[in-house]
Amino acid sequence: NASTFAARVTVSTLSDMYAGVTSAIGTLRGPLHGGANEEAMHELEAIGSPGNVEKYLLPKLAKKEKIMGFGHRVYKSGDSRVPVMRRVAMELENRLGQHKWVPICQELEKVMEREKKLYANADLYAAPIFHVLQIPTDLNTPMFAASRVSGWAAHITEQLANNRIIRPRSIYTGPSGKKVG
Repeated sequence: NASTFAARVTVSTLSDMYAGVTSAIGTLRGPLHGGANEEAMHELEAIGSPGNVEKYLLPKLAKKEKIMGFGHRVYKSGDSRVPVMRRVAMELENRLGQHKWVPICQELEKVMEREKKLYANADLYAAPIFHVLQIPTDLNTPMFAASRVSGWAAHITEQLANNRIIRPRSIYTGPSGKKVG
């Protein structure tokens, strides 16, 4: 994934573990990676109730806007983490007497599958899990990052054990003959 790759690229220059983890955190922060769970929570709050899902979602889909919490680069036919996370979110809401977020998520899943053939990813249910646990939304991504540090450290250690600098080759394919300055 992007954050692990960023960590490996950084330490391949013989930078240290701290720089590798810092690169990973910076990459994870983006809303197309780990920051998606924060954006998903903002969407859930904007929707407010299951009955508002289509009214919120359909105009965004018509404008081809990204809906956070859906789609995955690897899990094209469904994210295997979602059923477990959905169950945990339901259990937490039941235990705490809250029944707001999971029904919205479930309605979003139905509409997104019907309209776009896209399936929920882990971010959709991470958002309400953190929210129900009273973790402020702006701490969702840092919480996610904390859970990944040991994995990043393992990748960094592996990279340094048999290091070669990671330097993608690129060939310019744009227009030629442009004047500089």
